[in-house]
Amino acid sequence: MGRTLKLTTMLDQNPGNRSFFKYAAPDTALEVLRFKSVRYSSPLRFNDPFDVQSGLHFDFNIDDLLGKIIDKLAELAAAAIEPNIDRENPWGQIVLQCREYFPSHGFPKDRWRENMAPVFAQLIDEIRDIQAKYQKHWENMLPGMRVFCVSEERDNLLMWAHYAKDHTGVVFEFLSLPEQDNPLSVARKVEYVPSPPPFFTESEWVANILSLSSFDIIKLNRRYVQYKSCHWSYEKEWRVWYPLIPTPLSDYTDKPILDAEFAAMYIGCKASETFIENAMTLARKSFPYLRIYRAHRSQYDYGLEYSEV
Repeated sequence: MGRTLKLTTMLDQNPGNRSFFKYAAPDTALEVLRFKSVRYSSPLRFNDPFDVQSGLHFDFNIDDLLGKIIDKLAELAAAAIEPNIDRENPWGQIVLQCREYFPSHGFPKDRWRENMAPVFAQLIDEIRDIQAKYQKHWENMLPGMRVFCVSEERDNLLMWAHYAKDHTGVVFEFLSLPEQDNPLSVARKVEYVPSPPPFFTESEWVANILSLSSFDIIKLNRRYVQYKSCHWSYEKEWRVWYPLIPTPLSDYTDKPILDAEFAAMYIGCKASETFIENAMTLARKSFPYLRIYRAHRSQYDYGLEYSEV
């Protein structure tokens, strides 16, 4: 009595017209300027081994699922209004049968649990098989998946230290341009959570089994790409991702930067004079209208100030 997974859509809020910021070490910054491109990487290259790689797990004891299904059947049997179910689905037909018998026979949970135990054992095997197959599918997707990560902030001291090599690199400012349909116009905000997202919740499994609703596979995929540990919340990250690059030759893909989406470059307060000279030469050659700023340590707080070059 397994169910076929159905696809539904989930609409997300677009970022609109806004700035995003990319922190880069000196060598990376020079490559971006020289080749006029940024790197979209497989999650396998991430510094966080849990990011998009946490595995597909259940957030409940699957052996308790029968009890939850019985409880939901009892609720549906006694409901005043008939639920919106799939009448062609075997489990949907069980719901209708429960409702038909309820006025005269009630809903004896112990008897239903006993009668459904063999069916439930088969169902558990099917669920575990679905999990294993989807886990393998997800692992196969990771090498070909491409993600580009940016931040809401240009002044984050931790990110200047971590990703711009102790303030010796740069922060690039890129623009989301919905009217030009550039990649950043479909960026999605990362949500920071205390534990990895589950392979559907218990309530989602119960609703799907009883044909009350279909699994949202698109939403599930986005959970794994857009959810990240709370430890990283200081990054205020947004990301663009592509599910699959066919037959990837490497674990990254370089994508060109549009002149219109490259707004500014902020050079770190500890950048060497050699790097500054090289970066500015490349910037003026590759992006002649790019605005360039130097970062300076503030005298009054733990922050940065910028002056245009």
